[in-house]
Amino acid sequence: MADLADMRHELMGRVQAVVTACCDYRSAFDHYSYLYGEDRREFFRQFLLYGHILTAAEIEAHAENGVPESPPTLQQFREQIDSYEKIYEEVNRIEPISIFQSWMKVDARPFKASLLNVIKWWSLVFKQHLMDHVMHSVTDAMFEPLKQTVELLKTYEQELPEEVYKQLEELPEKWNNIKKLAIAVKQHVAPLQANEMTVLRKSCAAFDVEQHRFRERFRKEAPFRFDTKKPYQLLDTKHIEIKQMESAMTSIYESAGLFEVMVPDYKQLKQRRKELCLLKELWDMISLVGACLDDWQTTKWVDINVENMDLECKKFAREIRNLDKEVRAWDAFSGLDSKVKNMLTALKAVAELQNPAIRERHWNQLMQVTGVRFVMDSDTTLADLLKLNLHNFEDEVRGIVDKAVPEMSMEKVLKELKMTWSTMEFQYEPHPRTNIPLLKSDEELIEILEDNQVQLQNLITSKYIAFFLEEVSIWQRKLSTMDSVISLWFEVQHTWSRLESIFIGSEDIRAQLPEDSKRFEGIDVDFKELAYEAQKTPNVVEATNKPGLSQQLEDIQSR
Repeated sequence: MADLADMRHELMGRVQAVVTACCDYRSAFDHYSYLYGEDRREFFRQFLLYGHILTAAEIEAHAENGVPESPPTLQQFREQIDSYEKIYEEVNRIEPISIFQSWMKVDARPFKASLLNVIKWWSLVFKQHLMDHVMHSVTDAMFEPLKQTVELLKTYEQELPEEVYKQLEELPEKWNNIKKLAIAVKQHVAPLQANEMTVLRKSCAAFDVEQHRFRERFRKEAPFRFDTKKPYQLLDTKHIEIKQMESAMTSIYESAGLFEVMVPDYKQLKQRRKELCLLKELWDMISLVGACLDDWQTTKWVDINVENMDLECKKFAREIRNLDKEVRAWDAFSGLDSKVKNMLTALKAVAELQNPAIRERHWNQLMQVTGVRFVMDSDTTLADLLKLNLHNFEDEVRGIVDKAVPEMSMEKVLKELKMTWSTMEFQYEPHPRTNIPLLKSDEELIEILEDNQVQLQNLITSKYIAFFLEEVSIWQRKLSTMDSVISLWFEVQHTWSRLESIFIGSEDIRAQLPEDSKRFEGIDVDFKELAYEAQKTPNVVEATNKPGLSQQLEDIQSR
């Protein structure tokens, strides 16, 4: 077993050594990877523009204006082609078969053939460009540079057709003859050319006048106003007119190029085209905003989502600010901007009016302020509210809401007060001797009474008391009367209870003080009548606020 383990260890070591050797062999070709990894077209495009491949530093340094162009010289073409020829020879010397550790054979022939083919393609890109240059430039005046290019191609065994060599020999003389003929023809047609130039200049002047006239018509007829009817029809009409004028301008430019006549820039027409595009963009925004706001108009009052509408309006406002600055002087822009801003302001007012403190009286106040009447119910829509022109009454709306909130607090206090006293009743206990119902002392009732009086006093001092002034005053009077009556009642009841046992319960006293006893009998009858009558009205407020009760108690007390 030990021998097998040693053999296995040795075998694995040899395999690992071969793997390492093969990896090193493969890595030896990594420096050729750019030949089949780079974009050949992009490499050659940059070479033709700049004479070399741009580095990241160059691109960053000229980020604003772009790297200046510097077309390659013939010498740079030579250097590129030579470099590929050198690489080709280098690759060609690679051994096709390699053996590692006497048992691992690597056949590099397919890779070598493919790599040589790629190198040839790189070289051919530069050679083909030079050949095309010679073929397509043979009629120019660059005969000497062309001859130099042909000589360079010969060094790389790139032969041109025989007729090209023949043309390079014959064409210089023919070219001179053509130039002489051109001069003669130019002299011959000079009068005709001068006449045509005169006509062309007149056309240029007439077109210049026409573009200024069109500018005035454009300013009057184009949809610059926000209240324009059928703006897109007007835009289409002006587009057709501008297109016709642009066609005429192009024709003038072409003729001017033939006769070497200076032509005005016709900035007015170009400016009208720019304004037309800006108008189209502006009216697209107006249409979008209008459609969205019109859709909101039908939203029922209870369904109005101010937050979402506000976000959408703010998005519109940002997009409007991003429009070209030139449109800001136009009425259509001002109208759109005002429409969105007014809606934002109105939505703020709507949000205020959604406060739960708002009551019908507040809507009536708002209608009175705005001068617009409508019925506020479940069918009320955003359109009804916008008719109030809320954007013009932002402060008034805020004032109404600011008043409604504390009024709601007052309303709550008064409601609780009503609820409290509607159920508050007196408690009675029978007199031990006569069973007359006597009022029981109730500390809780007295405490509630005192607290409510303090609350009413606080309300009466509020600057928002106007609507509830009468109701609060009534409750103040009721509680004040209740307070004095209860206090007086207990005094009278206490006095009666003490004297009853003396003048009614004792015969001796009655005999000794007959006049006082007689007077007390009248008091006794009146008090008992009040006591029985009070028991019939258990509610504290009703019982204490009976007309004349306080006076009756005072009369009894004074007797």
